[in-house]
Amino acid sequence: MRQEQVDCIVTLGGDGTNRVVSKGCGGIPLVAISTGTNNVFSIMNEGTTAGIAAGILARKVVAAEEVAIPMKKIKIGAEDIEIDSALIDAVVITESFIRSKAIWNWEKLKQIVLTQAKPGSIGISSIGAALYLVDCQDKFGLGIELGPGGEKVKAPIAPGLIVEVEVKNYQVFALGEKLPIRFSPSIISLDGERELEISESDLLEMSLEMDGPRFVDISKTISQAAKKGFWGRGGNRIY
Repeated sequence: MRQEQVDCIVTLGGDGTNRVVSKGCGGIPLVAISTGTNNVFSIMNEGTTAGIAAGILARKVVAAEEVAIPMKKIKIGAEDIEIDSALIDAVVITESFIRSKAIWNWEKLKQIVLTQAKPGSIGISSIGAALYLVDCQDKFGLGIELGPGGEKVKAPIAPGLIVEVEVKNYQVFALGEKLPIRFSPSIISLDGERELEISESDLLEMSLEMDGPRFVDISKTISQAAKKGFWGRGGNRIY
């Protein structure tokens, strides 16, 4: 699709699905529709309106630059070499090898880096929302270290599951600032799925970058099209 230079890509899935797509889509905007749970990047939306928004972009009724929001991403790497990335959360878990993709043992979560932390979200980012609010457009992220002796917060980390976690410390960090991975051996979960095994000899860092995918604001796309007469009423009328 990138080679064909399509006008947008519709994704059906969760944060992990969009993370995979973002690695190959380049600057093509994403109409991201949530079809799972614990999602922050993709949103719940009615399929017809999502399809209309995609059609509006494909017909160039509205320019993508007007309605596609540049998103942040978390880069994991060493010496400016990117090994992997996440769109919403990167989580360090004190386990030595990957047993399954999903996170099940919440007690072993040690370090969290977030691009967003908004009230109403379900998943790991809800821990951050209890500490400091971070919007998708903010030019900063949130780093959290979990452990005994700190502030206790409650968060809905999965549907129907509200847990209490102890936050040893947290910090707001800027674009480009590097946070070292403090625990090894460990596993890094990216957008809810365990992906990277970290040995004791690995010296990796996480940083926040502004070169994530472009996210289509569906409501704004349709509104902009309506102002341009998309529905056959002339648009831009003042009553």
